[in-house]
Amino acid sequence: MSGQARWFMPFIILLLLTVGCSYEEQSQSGEMPEMIKVKLDVPEKASLHKPTRLQVKLTQGDAPLSQADHVQFQIWNELDDPPSVSPEQGMMTADELENQGAITATESEEGLYEIQHTFEEPGTYVVQVHVTHGAMHSMPRARIVAE
Repeated sequence: MSGQARWFMPFIILLLLTVGCSYEEQSQSGEMPEMIKVKLDVPEKASLHKPTRLQVKLTQGDAPLSQADHVQFQIWNELDDPPSVSPEQGMMTADELENQGAITATESEEGLYEIQHTFEEPGTYVVQVHVTHGAMHSMPRARIVAE
């Protein structure tokens, strides 16, 4: 190996180590936020003509998620089709959901959002909650029997 190559190799190794370390620092600072966890709490049964509490608990990591951008409940009889959106429209906005009958939840305590809903007719209903926080959106569903 010539004298010039012996001097040049340690320089290349040092350069690669420096670039590798700075890349690691950049990827750590540009990490995605932790996903939100959505736990829908809906009783199995509801009494007709009486308010029923429907809740959703939001966490991000181990901490309750307070002040989510939007938390809305959609409720429909499972015999009916839910309001649909064409692929061209994409996801419904909070206003569009509200126009379709979605109910906006209130935060009753840190990370816990709820509504009161009265079922007027017997049947099995689908409860779907739409949670939006930043760029994240979650839409879990549950069923409830009203009798």
